[in-house]
Amino acid sequence: MAKKKKKYLIKLNNKIRNYFHGLSFDEGIATIDEDKLIELVMLLELELPSHEHDDMVRALRRVWSEEGAGTRELIVSYLTKGYKAIHGASRSKHGDDTEASDKVGKILSILSTMEHTTQEENIILEAFIDAKHSKITPDKIRNKLHYLRIKNRLYTLEKALDATFTTNNEMEFYHRFTFILKEVDFSKLLLCKTASLDMDGMPDSDDEKIIEELRLTKEETITHKQEELTAFLTQLNEQEHPYLSDDEVFKSLKSMPTDSPLLHTPISLGIVEKILTNISDKYEVFESTDHIMIEKEKNHDLFGTILYYKTSVSYEKPYLYNLIWKGVELPVKEDINRVNDDLLAHFRVAIDDVLDEMEEMSAKLDIPEDTLHEFIVRFVEPQIRASTTLKFKEKSKRRILFHFGEYIKPLLEKQKREELLAKTIRDFKNLFPLARQLKRKIVFHVGPTNSGKTYAALKALEAATTGYYLAPLRLLALEGYENLKKEGVHVSLITGEEEIIDEESTHISSTIEMMNSSVDVDVCVIDEIQMISDRDRGWAWANALIGAPAKKVILTGSSNALPAVKELCEYLGEDLEIVAFERKNELQMMKYPVSMRKIAPQTAVVAFSRRDVLSLKQQLSEKYRVSVVYGNLSPEVRREEARRFREGESEILVATDAIAMGLNLPIKTILFAKDNKFDGLRRRELLPTEVVQIAGRAGRYGFEEKGYVGALDENALQTIDQAFHSPLPDIALPVSVMASLEHVMLIGEILETENITTILGFFADNMEFDGPFIAANIDSMLEIAAIVDEYTLDLKTRFYLSCAPASISSPYIESVFHRYIRQIEAGGKVLYIPPRDLPAFAQTNDMLLNAEDRVREISLYLWLSFKFPDIFQDVNKALQARVRLNNFIENSLRQGHFTKKCRRCGKVLDFSYRFSICDACHNKNKRGSGSNGSRGGYRGRRRK
Repeated sequence: MAKKKKKYLIKLNNKIRNYFHGLSFDEGIATIDEDKLIELVMLLELELPSHEHDDMVRALRRVWSEEGAGTRELIVSYLTKGYKAIHGASRSKHGDDTEASDKVGKILSILSTMEHTTQEENIILEAFIDAKHSKITPDKIRNKLHYLRIKNRLYTLEKALDATFTTNNEMEFYHRFTFILKEVDFSKLLLCKTASLDMDGMPDSDDEKIIEELRLTKEETITHKQEELTAFLTQLNEQEHPYLSDDEVFKSLKSMPTDSPLLHTPISLGIVEKILTNISDKYEVFESTDHIMIEKEKNHDLFGTILYYKTSVSYEKPYLYNLIWKGVELPVKEDINRVNDDLLAHFRVAIDDVLDEMEEMSAKLDIPEDTLHEFIVRFVEPQIRASTTLKFKEKSKRRILFHFGEYIKPLLEKQKREELLAKTIRDFKNLFPLARQLKRKIVFHVGPTNSGKTYAALKALEAATTGYYLAPLRLLALEGYENLKKEGVHVSLITGEEEIIDEESTHISSTIEMMNSSVDVDVCVIDEIQMISDRDRGWAWANALIGAPAKKVILTGSSNALPAVKELCEYLGEDLEIVAFERKNELQMMKYPVSMRKIAPQTAVVAFSRRDVLSLKQQLSEKYRVSVVYGNLSPEVRREEARRFREGESEILVATDAIAMGLNLPIKTILFAKDNKFDGLRRRELLPTEVVQIAGRAGRYGFEEKGYVGALDENALQTIDQAFHSPLPDIALPVSVMASLEHVMLIGEILETENITTILGFFADNMEFDGPFIAANIDSMLEIAAIVDEYTLDLKTRFYLSCAPASISSPYIESVFHRYIRQIEAGGKVLYIPPRDLPAFAQTNDMLLNAEDRVREISLYLWLSFKFPDIFQDVNKALQARVRLNNFIENSLRQGHFTKKCRRCGKVLDFSYRFSICDACHNKNKRGSGSNGSRGGYRGRRRK
C-alpha cells in the first residue's frame, strides 16, 4: 500500500513539472497570474488574512508539502484541465463539480440573473468571498442587494432632508424652538424624532416623491413638538410653581440637553436639596451619575440601648425631575418610612435568630436573659455606630456566637461533669425505661438440642397478639419470618442488611442486634440465650434480656445458662419461670472412628476452618455427592446447600460449626474431623458446650430415631467422647455491655475529642457499671475504628462506621471500606460496583474466595444503606449482584473441580496446605531476598 501511494505521488510531481515546463511546484506556483491564484485558494477553501500574491503563494506551497495525495490531485487537476470561474452557460460545460467548488463563479452566476451595477457586484463579491460554498444562495445575495440599495437611498434622503435615520427606521433631526417665559424669551435647538417609518416600498418609489412625503412627516413632528412645548410652558407661566422660582425655571430650561424630554429636564443638585430641605430639614441629599439619594437619621431601642442610624431612599433622576416639573407632592417621607420599616423587620429577625442560637447553645445552663442581651448589644452597637446603617452583618453574628461560646465553655464543662455523675448510664438496666415499666415475666425454656424448646417458644409467639423473634443469625431470622408468615401472621423481617416491611405487621422477626427497645409487645422470644457468654456478641443477648419491651419474655437455651439467667432476673427484680425440656430421641457416641471411605449417607462431617472444609470436600467428592456449609458463605448459599442435603441431592454435608445453630437438617451422624479449633486468639481443644451443641444436630426429631456422634480418627474420637460426657460449666456473671451511641457521645464530650478509637478505648478500659456487667470485648471494633479515624467525619458517623460488619482481615474488604469512607467524607453518593461477567463456576480457590468477599462487600453495603440511606442508594443493584454471586458460588460448590494454586507459579496445591505459595517459590524467595524485604499492601493507608 505504501509503495502504491509513493508511486502515485511521483506521478503527480511529474505532471506538475510538465505543466510548469520542468520547474518544481514551489518554483512554478510563483509564475501563476493573480486571478488563477485566487481561484485556486478559493477552490481549496483556504482562509488567508489577505489575498496578496506572496501570501497566496506561501499558503499554496505549505498545502502542497503538508497535505496528502487527494489535495495534490485536486491542484494538479485544476491547473492541467484549466478550470476557472466564468459566466453563464459557458460555465456549465465544465461540469457540476467545478461549479460547486468555484465560489466566485457561483456568485457571478447568481448575480447574472439579477440587475446590478459593477459597484454592487464588487461589494457582493467582497461580502461573500469568505463564506462557505453552501452558504452562498440566491436569497442571501438578493437580500444583500436589497440592503445595499436601501442604505444608498437612505444616505441620499438624509442629505436632502438634513436628518438621520435610526436602526428602528425613525427620522431624527434638530429644530430651533422659542421658549416664551414670564420675564424672558430664548430659542433653543431640540431633537425631534418621528415614529417608525415604513421603508418596505422605498426602493420602488421615486426619490422626489419620497422626499416630499418625509418633509410632510418632518413638519408634522415639529408641529407636535411645538404643541408639547406650548402646553409645558403654559403650565409654568399661568401659575406659580410650587418648587421652582422663575429664575430657576429659566436656568434649568436654558441649560437642558437637546435630546432631553421636557419633563425630564435636569435640575441642579442645589435646587433639589433646597426643595427637600423645605419638606424636612433632617434630609441629607447626595447624587450619583443616574440617581439622587436622600437620607434621614432614625433610631431604635435595642434591649434598652438606643441605636442611631440612617435610612436612605434612591430615585432615578428622570423620575424625580418629572415629579418636580409637574409640581406634585414628592413621596420621600412615605418611602423613607417604608424602607425604615423593612430595615427594622429584617434587623429584628436577625437579632431573634442569634438570640435563639445563644439560647440553644446555653439550653442546659441557667443563664439570665439580660446576659444574652448584653452580649448582643456589646457587638452590635459599635458596628451600627460606625456604619450608620441598621444592618446586622453575618460577621457580627459569628463574633457574638464565638465569644458567647467561649463564655459558656467552662460552664458547660462543669455542667457536663455534674451531668455525668447524675446520669443513669452506669445503671445499665435503666437505659431501657420501657422494659422497666412493663413488669415483665421471664420464661426460660431450658434443655438440650432437639428437645422442642424453640418450637414451643415460637408457638407461643405465633399465638400472641404482638411479638418479637430475636434470632442469633440472619438465616434463623429469615426462617422465623417465613414460618410466621406461613401461619397467616402479619410479620416484618429486619436484619442488618435487609428489611421486608409489612405495614400491617403485628410481629417482627429480626437478628438480635436489631432489637427495638422503644415499642412494647406481648411476647418476645430470645433464641439461644447461652450466647450471652460469647466473647464478641454476648452483649446483644444481654441487651435483649434486660431491655426487651415485652410483657412476656421467652428465653431458649442450654442448661449451663440457667444460673446466669436466675441471677440477672433477681438483679432486675423480675419473675422467672423455668420450663425444662428433654431431648426427644437418643444421641449415642460411636465406639470407633469412621474411615472417610466408609461414611454413610446423611452424615455431617464437621471441621473448623474454610480450608479444612474445602479440603474434605475435595477428598470426599471422589466418592460421594457433597454439600458444604461454612461461615464465609452467605446465608442464601448456606440455605441452598442445606436444601440439597435435606432433599437427598447430596449424601454428605461438610461443615464448620456454623451448623451448630440455625440449620434443621436430617443428619443421622455427626463426625468431627478435628478435636481442636482456632478461636481468634489461640488454638485449643473443643469445649464441652461446643461439642454438645454441634453433636445435638444429629438425629433430629421427626427425621431419625437415633443420632450418632463420632470422629474421623482415634485421637479426635477420644477427645470428643470425653467432652460429650463432661458436665457443662455454668455461665458465670458478669455479662458484657457494648458501647452505645449515648456512651460514645457522652465520653466524647467529657474527653473533648471526636477520635472514636480514643473514646472506645476509654470505654473498654474505664467504664464501670452498677450490677453484673462489664464492658464488652471490642477488639474488632477498635481495628475498624482505627481506619475510620483516618478520615474527617462527625462523631456519630464514626461510631456507626466502627460498628459496620467490615471483615478487614480480607484485604479486598478493607480496600472497599476505605473507598466507601472516602466518598462519605467527600459528601458524595457511594456507588455499588457490581462484578463483571462471571464464569459458570470457580475454577480455583482464589476465584471462589473472591466471590465470597464480593458477597461480604454487599452485606457491608446493605448494612451501611440503613445507616446512611441518602449516600448508599444502589441497594437494588447490590441485591441483584448478590443473587448472581450466590448462584456462582453455589454452582462452584456443586462442581467440586476448583483447585488451590500457588499464587506465584500456579502449581496445584492440596487444600490442606496452609500457605498461598508453594515450598519451591518460598525457598526461591528466601534465596533471592535482599536487605529490603518489605512489600506493599492494603495496610498502607492514606495520609492523615
